[in-house]
Amino acid sequence: MEALDLLPQPLVIVTAGDPGRPGRRGGMTAAWVARVSWDPPMLAVAVAPTRHTLELIREYGEFVVNLVGPSLEGAAYGVFGSASGRSVDKFEASGVRFFRARSVTAPVLADAVAAFECRLEKVVEAGDHLIVVGRVVGALKLRDEEPLAFYRGSSAGLRPSRL
Repeated sequence: MEALDLLPQPLVIVTAGDPGRPGRRGGMTAAWVARVSWDPPMLAVAVAPTRHTLELIREYGEFVVNLVGPSLEGAAYGVFGSASGRSVDKFEASGVRFFRARSVTAPVLADAVAAFECRLEKVVEAGDHLIVVGRVVGALKLRDEEPLAFYRGSSAGLRPSRL
């Protein structure tokens, strides 16, 4: 199965909840994300079923996929990739700048390369993860940076590479 590590995956931070309410907002680093439909535009993200962010996605029915570049790399590998949103406000802990999305309630990370505002369409079981499918209802290009990707990584030691 080593060949699976040869598939580059975009590095993203998925955010959900109410940006103005600490304890009711969250986010997590993810690398398993893909466009799954042109019309309507849709994205799918793989999320572990125990994630606090998944609870917020289900509760609010929406989320944002924030594409990570060098400006957010530290936050992606730091608090968004390691801490639990049940015990830590990741936005305060990381110091990232954020604002409320235009088309959904969820937070947008101001230093993301791009942000895709999604309404939840469905959640599908897939092995040890759930596939969260969202309809893209808004998209923003925020920075002129190259996005980062996971490549030749594993859940124990992911390394970013340029696409």
